[in-house]
Order: sequence, then structure tokens, then C-alpha cells
Amino acid sequence: MTIKKRLMSGAVATALAVGGLTMVASPAQAIVRTVCGSHYLNLVSGSTTCWGNAGYASVTLYGVYSVISGDNAGYVSGSGGTRYFAKWGVQSIPTQTISGIRID
Repeated sequence: MTIKKRLMSGAVATALAVGGLTMVASPAQAIVRTVCGSHYLNLVSGSTTCWGNAGYASVTLYGVYSVISGDNAGYVSGSGGTRYFAKWGVQSIPTQTISGIRID
């Protein structure tokens, strides 16, 4: 194999390795817990929590029985399954432990 072919094959291997790493990297998670307000996602329980910005968060929220979406769409996952929500909606859900929140 000539030096030129070796250099090219090394460059291709490097590009594939770097490209593979780039494809595996996940996007930044910008979802944050915030003060409650009508524009935020409100997960209603004995200890209501509110969330803003797009992203995904793994959480453990006990006794959630209502989802008030505010200016957000996405889903919550928990012991009762996955519930999708559209903007400006209110959903009563079976009381459950929420384990994941996604805001689009």
C-alpha cells in the first residue's frame, strides 16, 4: 500500500470514528424546574412541581394526579403509563409516580 493510500485510509477511519461519536452525542437538556405559573407545565400533587423549557428530565414525583400544560406540549411517563399533553390543556390522570418529563 502506498503512503498516499495509507494516509487516505487513516483519514477515512478517523472521520468515521469522529462521525460515530458525533451521532451518539445527545442534545443539551434545557428543561428546568421553575416557579409555578400559567405558562409552565404544572404536575399537580400534594407537592406540585412546575417545569419550563424544552428537553427531557428523569424525575421521581409521587402522587401526581393532574397535568396542566400551560404553553407546553410533550408527555409524562410514570407508573400509569405515558400521557401526552398539548398546549393549554388540563388532564386529570390516575394518581401515579412520574418518572420522566418531556417538553417539546
